[in-house]
Amino acid sequence: MENHGFDKPGDSGSVIPYIVIALLTLVIIILLVVFFLGPDSINGLRNAIGLSSQSSQNSEMVDGSKPSAPGDSGSVALSQSKPFDGVGGPETPGGVSPSGQPGTTESPRIPGSYQGALDASSCAGLADNVEAFFNKLDTRDYINSFQLDSPISVYFPELIQKLVNNPPIVSGESDDLFTILQNTAHFFRIIGKKNILVLKGILDREQATFEQILFDFYTLTAQPECLQDRFSLTIGQDPMYAFAGFFLNTMGGRLYLFRRDSMSRMVVNFYAILIIEQANEEGRNKYGIDIKDAIDNLIIEIESSRIKLQMRDFYLDTLYDLKVKYQSR
Repeated sequence: MENHGFDKPGDSGSVIPYIVIALLTLVIIILLVVFFLGPDSINGLRNAIGLSSQSSQNSEMVDGSKPSAPGDSGSVALSQSKPFDGVGGPETPGGVSPSGQPGTTESPRIPGSYQGALDASSCAGLADNVEAFFNKLDTRDYINSFQLDSPISVYFPELIQKLVNNPPIVSGESDDLFTILQNTAHFFRIIGKKNILVLKGILDREQATFEQILFDFYTLTAQPECLQDRFSLTIGQDPMYAFAGFFLNTMGGRLYLFRRDSMSRMVVNFYAILIIEQANEEGRNKYGIDIKDAIDNLIIEIESSRIKLQMRDFYLDTLYDLKVKYQSR
């Protein structure tokens, strides 16, 4: 009788060697992934796929040990958050100063509280800060190497407006593979490769001032007239909600942030949470985006990260206030 077994003499050989080779290859791949992914990247990957680790600090917060304003049932105002006090001083990668050159660092211009950015003079002051940042970028060699057709003060608002006019898909992303791929490549489709390289260059080289400028710009979004007058920008609440939901609640948005550095990912997630929180308070969370897990995950990531954020206390105090608030919901 003809033998059809795997170990038939003269046949291609047993499948066992192939299984062993496959297992060895898998082990090598796992070791390489563990070797090249540092703790920050692994935490980012866990957050990107919706996982969270437990920590003693997280368990402390479950019983509401972080003090909050008594009877605060409304929106958590950032003015109640503990302001950035500069303890430890800002730390920038490689000792790079906000000017982009090695040397000393500058302290961030964080106001005493978020409310301090909303006074009568905030439009002029905050817009001046953003314009000064744009003017500084115009002097950078890496920016000049892109040979942009307009100064940054014109280029950047036009780029932002283009993104605002073309928000990503927030709901129904998982309905089909094409939608997932569209979201994953959203920025590439809307603004193109060159503009993405410009933005990446800025994120890589301007980390010393990134947090401050994003704080200033986010504050200005509460003053649409100011944005229109100073930057010719029209940013409504719906596009901001769409991008916040994109980063927090879609596979494409999470994967995009996972490809960025830890600092950028944490800061963007922080403001995305604030935008969804505002939508909750105003009854505009039409897709029912839940930020409870996002709050917990971001607290864990900030507290476990080796990146010393300039506004770390500000972020954590605000997130803890939100955590206490959403425990009762």
